[in-house]
Amino acid sequence: MKSWNVSTDRHPALERAQLWQRAMNQLHMPACRSRDSEKLIEGDIYCITTPSNVEFARIKGSPLEISGQSTEQPYTIWLALIIAGQVSIKYKGLKLPAKAGDIVYAPTGLDMSLTAESDFQMLYIRIPPDLVHARLLNPSLIDVGYLSCENGMNRVFSDTLHSISDNLENIDPTSLRPIEIVLSEYLITTLMQQGKVQDFGGTAKMLHFKQICQVIDARLADPELNLAQIADEHHVSSRYVQKLFEVSGSSFASYIRVRRLERCRCELSNPEYRHLSVSDICFRWGFNDAAHFSRVFRNTFGVTPRDYRRQKESRLAG
Repeated sequence: MKSWNVSTDRHPALERAQLWQRAMNQLHMPACRSRDSEKLIEGDIYCITTPSNVEFARIKGSPLEISGQSTEQPYTIWLALIIAGQVSIKYKGLKLPAKAGDIVYAPTGLDMSLTAESDFQMLYIRIPPDLVHARLLNPSLIDVGYLSCENGMNRVFSDTLHSISDNLENIDPTSLRPIEIVLSEYLITTLMQQGKVQDFGGTAKMLHFKQICQVIDARLADPELNLAQIADEHHVSSRYVQKLFEVSGSSFASYIRVRRLERCRCELSNPEYRHLSVSDICFRWGFNDAAHFSRVFRNTFGVTPRDYRRQKESRLAG
């Protein structure tokens, strides 16, 4: 848990470019330059890190361009809520403009650019790899993109992040645990299902896949949930459902398993569920064998459920 702040107006003009780039490096962002070669970058960054190592950084600045490729961090996802200014993302020859309230996102390690054509403000969120496990978000299916604030649920999420940005200096990082859970769920249920249309052979199939995933997510606690049941409810064959999951880089059984694991992991790290045993939590989310749950949890996250809970409790206590 820590916070830090960088403001260019506290430093001599000749030091500002180097100071700002060091701040970019600390956020694992690539090279940054002013949009006006005759003017220095002016800006302010306030960043907090939660016990789970999620970074929330409010960035205000003059027109600039952040471009290139950062290869220093393992695969994960970052989000940026545009609060003010004209901002766009450029990637593979395409330009995606984003207005206030929109959320832009991308996996780490891509060669791309984020450009602020005017004075801007955004909330940048970097999610650590263990919060968004690679088995839950397939890197090959996530691309650069944005979530429009004109969509109802996106607007709700955007407003929540905006409020966090406005109050960042007054927030105890430990109190952001519910937001971390929402972030994880939002990424998995929204971005994972943003798969490329061409991979699914058309928009209709991709939307059908999203619907199936939403039904599964709503019924993860049912230990009897199975492929034939889902296929019958959607009036399609089991093979058709399996094919959709194969296109997404997963399988029906794998998807259910990792989604249940993620729900269990969230509750194991949440103090509000401390009164529940590990077995209670695993049964709550559709597992019917505690020993099997412990094995697959360890295989997926590299630690047993009990040790994972102890680690999280130790971090909160520290």
